[in-house]
This record gives sequence, C-alpha cells and structure tokens, in this order.
Amino acid sequence: MVSNMKNLRNSLVVALSAASLAFAAGDTKTPPGDFYDEVSRLNKVLSEVNRKYVEDVNPTELTDAALNGIRDILDPHTTVFTPKDYEGLKVSMEGKFGGVGITISLRDNVLTVISPLSGTPAFRLGIRAGDRIRKIDGKDTKGLSLDDAVSKLRGKIGTDVTVSIQREGVPDLMDFTITRAEIVVHAVPYYGMVTKDIGYIKLATFSDKTTSDVENAIRGLKKQGMKKLILDVRYNPGGLLNQAIEISELFLKQGNVIVSTLGRTQRTESRARRDGLIGAEVPMAVLVNQGSASAAEIVSGALQDWDRALVVGKTSFGKGSVQTIFPLDNQGNALKLTTAFYYLPFGRCINKPENGIKGLKLQEEEPAEEEEGASADSVKKDTVSRDTFYTNNGRMMFGGGGIKPDVDVELSPMPWVVQVQERMAMYFKFAVKVRPMLDKAGVKMDANWVVPDSLYTQFKEFCMKDTNFVKVKSNALVGVDQLEKSIVAEQNYMGDSSKTVTDTTLSKRLSEMRKALENKRDAQFDENKDYIKDGIKRELLTAMVGDSVSTAFSLKRDEQLKEAIKYLSNDALFKKTISGPGKRPQAKSKQKRK
Repeated sequence: MVSNMKNLRNSLVVALSAASLAFAAGDTKTPPGDFYDEVSRLNKVLSEVNRKYVEDVNPTELTDAALNGIRDILDPHTTVFTPKDYEGLKVSMEGKFGGVGITISLRDNVLTVISPLSGTPAFRLGIRAGDRIRKIDGKDTKGLSLDDAVSKLRGKIGTDVTVSIQREGVPDLMDFTITRAEIVVHAVPYYGMVTKDIGYIKLATFSDKTTSDVENAIRGLKKQGMKKLILDVRYNPGGLLNQAIEISELFLKQGNVIVSTLGRTQRTESRARRDGLIGAEVPMAVLVNQGSASAAEIVSGALQDWDRALVVGKTSFGKGSVQTIFPLDNQGNALKLTTAFYYLPFGRCINKPENGIKGLKLQEEEPAEEEEGASADSVKKDTVSRDTFYTNNGRMMFGGGGIKPDVDVELSPMPWVVQVQERMAMYFKFAVKVRPMLDKAGVKMDANWVVPDSLYTQFKEFCMKDTNFVKVKSNALVGVDQLEKSIVAEQNYMGDSSKTVTDTTLSKRLSEMRKALENKRDAQFDENKDYIKDGIKRELLTAMVGDSVSTAFSLKRDEQLKEAIKYLSNDALFKKTISGPGKRPQAKSKQKRK
C-alpha cells in the first residue's frame, strides 16, 4: 500500500503541475494558490481517504480519476497514457510493427477481416476480406474485444500465430499459421492520375516515413506525365510536426516560413530549407474537410498562405495546438501535454475555441488593435478572436476557425436507403457472400467490369431478407409511430380512453401512411440503382482485386475531387481564384508580435 501511495503522490504531482498551468493561463476568477501548499492539501485529503474511508480504496482508481480530471480544466488534447496506450501511440507514429498484415473489425459481434494488406504474410497466405476469425492460437474469439484481438495478432517479428478462419462457402474452419513480419503502414495509401495531366496523392497520416512516401508518389506521377497535382488530406488526423514541415517544403521555395510555434516555454519558426521537389510551375489543389486536423492543417494552411495551392472542400477541424510527450516513469506511463499554439506563415492561428482551453470564455468584443510587444500569455486570445489575415497575394483569411477552403464544396446528401446499407455494411457482407459464386463462374474482375442487373436484384433481395436491415425505420416512419402515441396519449388525457386509435378512422389513415412510406423505401432501391451498383462494384473490387483499383473507381464519384479538377483544368479560373489585390496589406499588431 505504501508503494501504491507513493506512485499515487508522484502521479498527482504531475496532475497538479498541469492543473497549475491551467489556473495561471485561463482562470481569472479563482486566484492561484501556492503550488506546494496545494500539493500538500491534496496529499492530506488522499491520506485521510486511504486511512479512514469506510471501505478500502484502490489508489490506482484514485490516480486515474485525478488524471482524467486534467482535461476538464485544460484542453481536449492533453491526456495521460497508460503503457498500452503509449505503446499504441508510438506504433502509429513509427508507422511499422510486428504483425500479420490484416485490417480487422467487429461485424455482427464477430471478429472479421476487412482487408489484407498487400504484400504481407496474411495476404500471401490467401486470407480474404470477410473471413471470420473464430480462434487465435486455439482460443475462441467470442467476446474478445478489438483491442485484445489486435494485441494477440501483433508480436515479435519471426514468431508464429495460428488463426482459425470461417469462410463463406467453406463448411469447416480453415487454420492459417502466419509468421509475423514487419508491417509498414504507408502514409500514402493511394496515388494515381485522375486526368491525363493531373496527378492525385491521398495522404492519410503524418508518421516517420510520410515524406519519403510522398516523394515516391511524386516521382511516380511525374513518370506518368503529371503537370498538375491534387493533394488529398481529408480525414487526415495529423501526426508529427516535423513531417508536416518536410511535406510543406516539397512544394514551397527556400526561405518560405512554414509554421511558427509559441507557448510559455516554446518559441520556434520553421522555414523551407530548400526549393521544393515540385516547383511553382505545377498548379496545385489541396482537398480538406472537417476531418483534416493538426499537421494536415499546417500543410494546407502554409500552401494557402503562400498562394501555392487552391484549398477545396469543407472547413477543417481547427486544431492549432502542439502536444509534447513526457514519460512519467519506467513502466511506460506518459503525459501528452499541450505546450504551444502554432501559427501559419502570416500570423494566422486556426485553433477553434472548442479545441482550446476548457472554460475559456469568448470575448464578445475585442479591441481592434493591441499594444505592441504583448506577452505570450495572450496567445490564448488569438485562438478565439476573429482576426483578419492576408495571404502572400493579399487574399483575406480569418483566424480561429480552421482552414476555410478557397472553394467550398457541399457534398450531396446520401440517399436514405444507401445510408442504411453503408452503416450496416450490407455491401461488404454481400461481397463476401457472392464472391465464391463469382470465383466459380470465372468472373474476371477489373475497373471496367459492369455490375449486371441480376447481381443488383440479388443484392436487393439480400437486403430485404436481412432482419436487422428491414427493422431500420426512416425518420418519416418513426414520425408516424410518434404521431400515433401522441394521439393515444391525448385521448387518454381527455377521458376518452375507451376509444383508442384502432377504434377510429385514424387507424386506416395511419396504416395508409405507413404503407406509402414502406413503398417509398422499396422504391428508393430502383431510384438509386446506379448508386447501389457502384457500392457493389466497390466492395467486390476491394475483395477480389485490391484497394488501389477500388479507390481509383470510387474517386470517379468524388464531388470535391471533381471540383478541384475543374479549377486545375481551367487556367484562367484557377489564376483568378488564387490571385489577390497583388499586394499583401500591412500586418496587424498580432502578426507583428509573432
């Protein structure tokens, strides 16, 4: 118990250290006390709880509660990692680990292979998308969490793991003994030409090997005749700051500022150290959306500030802060702490208020100008104010709201029936079911293959026979149910409980409404036949050919990508959109301060 309490005190000192930063930075109502007095006060409380509480209290649970409370007074990106979480973070940043090479998920509460990674041990042994993993090393996977399954499949390179697979069309379990190898997760899952002269790079994350992956993609596209480029960072959650800087360098001129960071103990400025691998003669567009965050916003923001690329899509996430990892002990516990905000080349901080300090109150009005030489403590204000900034060409930008695209593209709403199909993985399940039949028939699958009407009909029947799919009601049907309940409640309230909805003419009307809406759902299949055929083809291409062919096919329907292609294909339109008054206005005091 003494040892546990010692660990508890050590951890709580860290918690209080972080808490004191929050009090100093954001709470103007509660004056900060002496740090060591506050630590002493907390230790006395914990000591009394430990000695005198009515029941034994687990010190680890107390510590976890205190550490989790940090986020309540700091920001949502500050957290404490357990050894397991910290190891997972390092794996994601390094981009490599010992494993078998499959992406897995839970489908109908069964551990299921979503796809094998090309070139990995699992891929070479013939493990398929849709295979259900029933046993790992002879132990049943029923009830096994996804995290635990991943832990069992990963391991030291060169060691073996045996998985027992249930496959559609095969009556018995199939055992595969897989030798673990180094699995490299590529930051660029796909690149290719989307027109005869426009190249496309999908950038999924910023890990150790991101820059080399992008460089390889650029060289590959140049060999295919690329004259213009689209960089896609949609749904990219970010990652390593140094990789964001190096990626930006690939497209900027030597000496261009890329990003600056400013915090209580941190102040840096990063510039391009060399001319980019792709010069200014290559027009560019960057795709962003609400899932583009952190490092992805640094790259897109730097290219936007220097008018190097047109930003297309929807406003990004707005995470303009920098986190530093501090190991806490030798057991693998670590603290991820927000230590600075980052600023784009001309002073813009894009951090949204909800991603800033908890409890920080927005100012209804802010002085137009601040005194020269304001302290770094005012950095938090910059994250919530609606300050005006300008790109190198003089185009007006705003701070505190993520990266706002130069060309805003609202996606068309997905049809309701297709939403349900996607949410319930009906395309994936159907591809798994029909693949044995297609293999037996000798169907050659490629990008030019056309889904026959007979397969579309099979899919429709497959959905309508699925109990869970049929149970899902549209909002309109749910509305009818609520209407019926309201009528019954009103009748009971008015003392007319002997007459329910079923005893009145309303019963017939409600029944007619339900039938009409059910028919509408059935009709949505045929109304969206082409959409549904594309979904069937996408999943079959993924399962039978590979992700790259499937991705290339899916991009043909991408509305934001089409808009980027439109601007890059029209030189006059592109130049008009990315040009400004020709001279960047004088920087405001905030820009000067940075």
